[in-house]
Amino acid sequence: MNDPLLHLLDGLPSARLDPDRANRIRTRCHAALVQHRNLASRPARTVGRWPPIAVGLGGLYLTEVLRQVLALYGIV
Repeated sequence: MNDPLLHLLDGLPSARLDPDRANRIRTRCHAALVQHRNLASRPARTVGRWPPIAVGLGGLYLTEVLRQVLALYGIV
């Protein structure tokens, strides 16, 4: 290592894990996982009307595009 900054970094002590802090973090993580699992097990809400409306509008758009392409080539 030629860089003086790397020499300074090499001299730093290693981090030590605080057992109390590790237990608090572990407890919060477990609680978050349980909450996520509970939310995932709930029945899904109804999606509503928007997907069929979007599909319908997409179908209309595609139909019009095909009509214009066929008109451009003189087929229709």
